[in-house]
Order: sequence, then structure tokens, then C-alpha cells
Amino acid sequence: MVVFEVLLVLTVLAVIGYPLFVEPRTVEGVEEGDEYHKLISAKESALVALKDLDFDYKTGKLDDEDYQKLKAQYESEAVSVLKQIDEAGKGGQKEIRQSKQQGRFCTSCGTKASPDDAFCSSCGKPLKK
Repeated sequence: MVVFEVLLVLTVLAVIGYPLFVEPRTVEGVEEGDEYHKLISAKESALVALKDLDFDYKTGKLDDEDYQKLKAQYESEAVSVLKQIDEAGKGGQKEIRQSKQQGRFCTSCGTKASPDDAFCSSCGKPLKK
């Protein structure tokens, strides 16, 4: 009976301690992200900074001079990021138009379909028009 209890304790300790000794796995490409998603993240950060700044000003943590200075700085950063997002979006629209001109593809399996096909020749799912 004592052997069973020792094995049970060791098993529980191994299950609990395993994450402490194993290096976490990372998915390739997720950390870096593409330029558009980096810009979206920067936009969200700028908006959060502006909200925090307003909160700090309303609670009296900032005086008028610091508030105006920081608000102008954060707003200019946000405007810059929004302009970059607009530019990236225009490029994305061109890519979408080009892909539409090149033909249709099945949304399920990715097989290229001819313009008059109603169903995918590979998987048989209905194609969107």
C-alpha cells in the first residue's frame, strides 16, 4: 500500500512540476506578425494611452501643461498609425481585386474553380458567387 501511495505522490508531483521544467513552445511567425497586424496593435496601444491619459488628468494626477503636451504627442502618434493603416489597406484592396480577376477558389479546400462552376470539382461544396 505504501508503494502505491509513493507512486501516486510522485505522479502528481510530476504532472504539476512538468510545466516548470519544459521550455514553452512558440508558433513560428506569431511573434513577428505581418505589418498590418503590427499597425493595428500600435493603434490600439495609442488609443489605450489616450484613454489612460484622460483618466489620469480627470483624477488630478496630471496638471494642464503635462496633459496638453502628452495628449498632443499621443494624438500625433495615433494619426500617424492610422495613416499607415490606410496605406496598408489600399495595398490590400489591390491584392483582393487582382485575386478576383485571376479566378474563383473554393473557400473549403482552396481548389481553383472556373467562373461558371456552381460546385467545387474537388470537394463538392457549393461555390459562392
